[in-house]
Amino acid sequence: MNKEKLAAYHYAVRLLTNREYCEYEMRQRLAGREFEDAVIDWTIHQLEQDGYLSEVRFAEAYLRSRLKKGEAPWLAARRAEQKGARSDAVQAALAELVEDYDAEQAARELILARDPGGFRFDDERVWQRQARFLRNKGFHADIILRVLKSR
Repeated sequence: MNKEKLAAYHYAVRLLTNREYCEYEMRQRLAGREFEDAVIDWTIHQLEQDGYLSEVRFAEAYLRSRLKKGEAPWLAARRAEQKGARSDAVQAALAELVEDYDAEQAARELILARDPGGFRFDDERVWQRQARFLRNKGFHADIILRVLKSR
């Protein structure tokens, strides 16, 4: 193993100590450090063999973090794929996470966190703003209406 391969591998492992990366992101980070393509390929292969780089783990971690922020599962999955995660890994993680997911409850919790007392909810403009907020988080219209009408 030459110095450049070792440097690329150590840099990648340092990155992975902070969060999970998909292969696409890792390739971009390594290319940003101007490592050669052959070194990047070797590093990616070595990381996967050592169990440090995993598309499935990245997809699960990414989806979990987006769901925690209130996004709907389908929107979180689409954003993970836009970041470069493989579709099969995202779909596998999504199937596992949506088993216990209740969209209506998640929307209620988001609205409650935004306006705990529901004080400003009588205003029509606030109602529309809340509806837009939930729509931007990826919730379907029927869920938005149920949640906002129940307040």
